Amino acid sequence: MNRNILSDPRTDVRLALMRAGRRATPRQLAYARSMLSYLELGRWLATEHSGTRLKLVEDEFALFEVARRRITGQRPLYLEFGVFEGRSLRWWSGHLSQPGATLVGFDSFEGLPESWRGRDAGHFQTGQPPQIDDERVSFQVGWFDKTLPGFTVPDHDQLIVNIDCDLYSSTATVLHWAEPHLRPGTLLYFDEFPDRDHEMLAFNELQERSAHKFVPVAIAHGGMHWLFEVT
Repeated sequence: MNRNILSDPRTDVRLALMRAGRRATPRQLAYARSMLSYLELGRWLATEHSGTRLKLVEDEFALFEVARRRITGQRPLYLEFGVFEGRSLRWWSGHLSQPGATLVGFDSFEGLPESWRGRDAGHFQTGQPPQIDDERVSFQVGWFDKTLPGFTVPDHDQLIVNIDCDLYSSTATVLHWAEPHLRPGTLLYFDEFPDRDHEMLAFNELQERSAHKFVPVAIAHGGMHWLFEVT
């Protein structure tokens, strides 16, 4: 019986994978999980959005432009979770031309609160918000679970949410807070979406509990960055 078990090809594959895993780095394991995420996303598109025309663009800034063109409000509210050095927030400051727009960046500027994809806690630390010369821009400095409960949502007629949270815990915190503010026409951008243990997991949980539908509009970097519209 033991010889039959050991000759089972499935056993050979399992043992080979465990041997490979002994030599794998945390980043390599994260990459392998991402590959599974892409497979799951392809299946999800085929079953839930087979009739959706998904636009493919080169990078996150091209994806931001897709989002900008879908903004119809005169008082849009742009919320960015995970500012780092401010590249995305600067883009939106320069391209969101409505004078009545409000842009708010949320970040502790202390880096990751825990390790992620081989990066240690504290990675992405800058120590302070970036300098952006735009009176419409403000910052909420601190961990999301501390700043969001006391944040008063500015008056607006369309919401754009940039989720560059990386971690499941951070993404889930943001989505739970944002859920009551979602309306048809709300745009959701995910910067590291195909991570089944983090941003993708938190989004799937939102889909399961929400009465809203989340339609994929466009993707960039081969599916790393995703833009959704709430319907």
